[in-house]
Amino acid sequence: MELRQVAGSGVMRADQVFRICEDLDIDSETLMLKLVPLAAAFGVAPVSSFRVGAVARGQRRNGNGFSALYLGANMEFPQQALCYSLHAEQAAVANAWTNREPGLTSLAVSAPPCGHCRQFLYELHGCGTLSILFPGGARNNHCELDISELLPGAFGPMDLGQKGNMMAATSTPQPLRLQRDNRDHLILRALDAACFSYAPYTGNHSGCALQFKDGSIFSGSYAENAAHNPGLSPLHAALSNFRMACGPGAAQDISRKLARCVLVESAAAISQRAMVTTLLSSIAPGVAPEYYPARIITV
Repeated sequence: MELRQVAGSGVMRADQVFRICEDLDIDSETLMLKLVPLAAAFGVAPVSSFRVGAVARGQRRNGNGFSALYLGANMEFPQQALCYSLHAEQAAVANAWTNREPGLTSLAVSAPPCGHCRQFLYELHGCGTLSILFPGGARNNHCELDISELLPGAFGPMDLGQKGNMMAATSTPQPLRLQRDNRDHLILRALDAACFSYAPYTGNHSGCALQFKDGSIFSGSYAENAAHNPGLSPLHAALSNFRMACGPGAAQDISRKLARCVLVESAAAISQRAMVTTLLSSIAPGVAPEYYPARIITV
């Protein structure tokens, strides 16, 4: 079976991982590293022309002890500052998160993650046991390091009185309600994404949903970081989930494919609204973002 065919949707199910590992007589770590170049094919790099891939392994296991794999790739935005760029590791996490994985056990990359991504990954639920795999070394021709080894003396959520359970929101979403009731399906998808967001530092629970002219809908959740900058905006997550689900090249001509963009967020000292407007203007200037405030429901 062609790996490219199986990984074309950005997700390899646990049963597929088991079958391929059996057919090729390899372990799942080796398979993850083989998938990194395929993940990089999803990259959008109009600025650097340098595509980067990453492959994340989820925590959930099937009866054979295998877990699903989630591909991610970098994404750059023309005419925008470099700080708007999405890293491959962030994209892989967003892919796993939108598929409701409660956490990750390992992440494969072509080289050790940059400092930005090390800080981002340190915010994950169970990050103390997260292994980073990359080529080289004596163990099965690859190196394996814990994120704590890659980020010594780390500043993280515990320094701010938080547990750092970014993906744990999968099992404990924050209940939200639109300030004005609305039955529009796209708005409700954005609301659902906001409920699954991770915003322990500001309470700005937010989600973004994109509807394309073919009727397909993709959403993404906001993720904060103790160090602020290495977070993940809801629009970045939604855009990344769209291209990872639709295959390499899906992001081409997005301005002609995108019909609507909805942002839902709860009131806080910060807002995603200006960022969404700015970023959307660079990829789909003909689409105006729709904005719907929500309020937190105390349970």
